[in-house]
Amino acid sequence: MEYKIIWKHFEKSSEIGKHLDAKSDFSLPYFIDGEEMEKFEKQEAVSLNHIHLVRGLLVGYFDKPPKVDTSFAQSKATEIIMEQLPNFGAASLESLILDLSTYLRDTFGQLTSMQSLSTGVELVPTSNTLKYDCCIDLINCIDDNQLPHKEAGIEKLQQLLSEINPKMLNSELLEDYKQMQEILKEFQAS
Repeated sequence: MEYKIIWKHFEKSSEIGKHLDAKSDFSLPYFIDGEEMEKFEKQEAVSLNHIHLVRGLLVGYFDKPPKVDTSFAQSKATEIIMEQLPNFGAASLESLILDLSTYLRDTFGQLTSMQSLSTGVELVPTSNTLKYDCCIDLINCIDDNQLPHKEAGIEKLQQLLSEINPKMLNSELLEDYKQMQEILKEFQAS
């Protein structure tokens, strides 16, 4: 399935701008697919909501769209997503990111969930689970040649694996963690 990240411009005086205490005009990323994407491509009105915004923040966090300053969205991502936890029925930022990433993987593929999990690692740097799941997606993306820069993917994998504390992992995951380290060595050797 296909999707788009659209960066919507807001005035600092807008309702959301006041709510987020914006000091200047800003843009936020929205994740659209299906009917909304068709409408957008036909230049018809699209109704965007909190689901589009949260998915957009997770998948579009590292985007570098031309002529768009993404720093405000990055600086407010945690705050915006935390406000939405009750709407998703999530107990924590970590659990919301894990659940949404699973949905994104099942619907749009592992590259999309890896982007979401990479954002998760940025927003919740202490989470071994986010790093672990991100490593699995990253390995699959490297294997399937889905990354534009394979070497950067291998470096990221090495960094994530080195940051995981095996003592904090569920014992069932330890064997897979060791296997991921072996896969990293194979990638580095090839």
